[in-house]
Amino acid sequence: MSKNFQRNLGQETKLQTLSVLVFIVAVATIAAMTYVQTVLVPGFVEITVRTCANLGGLIAVPVLLILGFGSWYKMSRAKMSAWRNGLALSSMVLPSPIWVSRISMSVVSAGPLAINHFPYVDPLGVLATLLYLNLLAGLLAIALTGKARLIIWSSVLLLWAGLESGVYV
Repeated sequence: MSKNFQRNLGQETKLQTLSVLVFIVAVATIAAMTYVQTVLVPGFVEITVRTCANLGGLIAVPVLLILGFGSWYKMSRAKMSAWRNGLALSSMVLPSPIWVSRISMSVVSAGPLAINHFPYVDPLGVLATLLYLNLLAGLLAIALTGKARLIIWSSVLLLWAGLESGVYV
């Protein structure tokens, strides 16, 4: 075997391991958020878990979406059929407006409340819509293959945890 092929094979193994670790962290984050919302825990634990989930949803999601797109584009796009590529691309595009909506909701809620002349919009309804769209993105990610699937699922789970971090039951 040539050294170049061995080096590429070693990098692929490391990247596959890294994507599995990222997926495990995303599952642990959503599990911790669910636990914090359903069980009475000390205040500092709840704040720590919610802050980590919020930061993961704000910072890691766009990075993971870019990495997932790059992996899909390089590795499996040419091998898949057109309809499957469409589903895969939709699973990567759909979390982006959800993430932007999450950012805009955080910015708007942090500022002063202005007089609203528009019809009332239920914030819980908006949050439910974002959560269901995020679930749809996760289901569409089934069309992906390899590490791109794990990376996109990780971004969907972290975005879900980030959205949940703003819900106080």
